[in-house]
Amino acid sequence: NRARKHSRRADREPQESYTVPRSKTDGAPSITQQMNELSELVEQLEDPEIELEAALVLYEKGVQLSGSIQKTLESAEQRVTQVAADGSLLEESDSADDA
Repeated sequence: NRARKHSRRADREPQESYTVPRSKTDGAPSITQQMNELSELVEQLEDPEIELEAALVLYEKGVQLSGSIQKTLESAEQRVTQVAADGSLLEESDSADDA
C-alpha cells in the first residue's frame, strides 16, 4: 500500500528530464514551443510600426498555431478523462474485492 502511495506521489512531481517518446510527438513542436512562438507573434503584432502585410502573415500564422494548440489541449483532456475513467473503474474493483 505504501508503495502505491509513493508511486502516485512521484507521478505528481515535475520531472525536468522527462521527455515524450518520439512516437507521440511525430517530430512536431511541443505545446510549450508552440505557445512561446504564439507569444512572440503577439508581441510582434503589438508593434505599432508593423506593416499591414506583415501583420496579416503573422496573424494567419497565429491562428494556425492557436488551432494546433487547441487540438493538443483537447487531446490531452481526452486522455485525462480516459485515465480518470479507467482509474475509477479500478478503484471500484478494488473496493469490491476487499468486501
